Amino acid sequence: MTTVTRVNGSATQVGTLYSPNCFAYLITVKNTSGTAIDLQTEDSYGSNAVVGGVIESIVDEINPKAWFAPADNTGKIHVICDMNIDSASELQTRIRRIGLKSDGTTSVGPNTIDISGTTVASASSITVA
Repeated sequence: MTTVTRVNGSATQVGTLYSPNCFAYLITVKNTSGTAIDLQTEDSYGSNAVVGGVIESIVDEINPKAWFAPADNTGKIHVICDMNIDSASELQTRIRRIGLKSDGTTSVGPNTIDISGTTVASASSITVA
């Protein structure tokens, strides 16, 4: 009888984000001057719903598998995308072009929010609560 002993594990190391079938990004929605947009006024749910607002416009554009926007004024949206979006810079360019006008300004949703300074960073970790 032959005994097989594994000598290599499944390539996992604490403190390292692995995403073999997806990519995770941190989007920070900002205007042209780099000021974060308070997304709490862009919520598409409840009595003060904004249909076609910033969050909905970004989600419609990039079609993430999952997303989360904290209830604060940081402008952050955490997203997990499939393998079709594999570059933070590509994603940033796509988002900045939402609502782009011929004069170079942007205007998104009924509140005419400028998102042309939005930044996107590849995630280095994930926290689930």
